[in-house]
Amino acid sequence: MIRPENRRPWVPKTAELTLTAGLAAIYAITTYLPLSKFIGGPGFITLEIVMLPIIAALLRPPLALAAVFVGSLVAALGQSSFTFTFGPVGLLIPLIAVAAGSIAFHYRLGPIVPWAYILAGAVYYVALSNGGTLLWLAPYFLVIISLPVIFRIRDNPRIGLLSFYTAMAEQVTLNILSISILGLTGAFWIGVTPLMYAERTLATIGGATGIVALKSGLGGRLDLTERSPREVRQ
Repeated sequence: MIRPENRRPWVPKTAELTLTAGLAAIYAITTYLPLSKFIGGPGFITLEIVMLPIIAALLRPPLALAAVFVGSLVAALGQSSFTFTFGPVGLLIPLIAVAAGSIAFHYRLGPIVPWAYILAGAVYYVALSNGGTLLWLAPYFLVIISLPVIFRIRDNPRIGLLSFYTAMAEQVTLNILSISILGLTGAFWIGVTPLMYAERTLATIGGATGIVALKSGLGGRLDLTERSPREVRQ
């Protein structure tokens, strides 16, 4: 039964709105800091991959989506985002990732959402990559087998694993669009597998480090440590 205090609609606080605006601006800036081209385009893979786990952890789903959407629009204006390669549908890459990640960070059963999405992405890759390397699925496998663990661990290890889930959720949408829109199949995936490993490692470690630093330094000041009874206490 839902307790009375959980029936009240959530209203964002001033601190949360301020944080959202700040993170949207930082996210937009990071989309102009390239890491690798992957399949082409200016700044195709950028420092934004580190910001997604941070935004997911610090903001609830509606505000996380708002921050990334605004930041992505700014990036699109400068042709420094996935929209340069995929068009408007490219906005789904960071939006799905931050939504799934935020749900995972903020709700007790939330990790099931990105886990299920990543599992579906693995099935999609196997079915439609047309001979793509199974080495590509190594990080997917780590996500799939880690679900029982994520409900047992707390604090920094949990933050690290949820950052990994968020980073891989972004990768899933990127893969789906690369196959369905760009038609990238077969041997292409062998060549970019090492790049994907490096990118997702950076996103996970960088994101988790940023989350821990911000929560320890500014958590109380920005009310980042507060959770509702339905949410996970980290």
